Amino acid sequence: MNPTQKQLTTPAALADLTPADTLRCAARYLEIRGWTQGSYYDCTTETAFPPACVTGAIGMAVYGDRMAVLLGESPDCDSTFRHLADYLWRDGRTPEHNYYGALCSSDREIVADFNDHAGHTLADVLDILRDAADDYDWTHATEDDLETYADACVWAEKNPTRAGFLAWRAAR
Repeated sequence: MNPTQKQLTTPAALADLTPADTLRCAARYLEIRGWTQGSYYDCTTETAFPPACVTGAIGMAVYGDRMAVLLGESPDCDSTFRHLADYLWRDGRTPEHNYYGALCSSDREIVADFNDHAGHTLADVLDILRDAADDYDWTHATEDDLETYADACVWAEKNPTRAGFLAWRAAR
């Protein structure tokens, strides 16, 4: 590519990331860099990769820096926020009035409220991010994936299960 050509906004390596991939990357970011509540990033830390909240970690997973989330320009994150907010609601962690109704919260607000809940710990947040990622993989599994997994189970003489499918998919 010529250096004067305009590069794609999403690098090819990241173009096929699913919300599950993004959630797992965000969880890993929080594990390595740290977690914060009340703001997207720990502003007291002068580092390129500061501790972050869930929203900030999702932004870092998608963009690799914090500016896109701070500016509110993150259309690539929308499906991840939408799935995580839906998962939090189905899991009973979001009040129904936040999810439905005339004054319902946005997906980002639901995720931020979950992150900022006083009783949550980093371990709770990591568990939810990984559970939501597994939920996405399970609910968006293709018929071909399910058939291939079922065939593998037949050959291994074991029964197919949700946990087995998720482990099989992660190993691929």
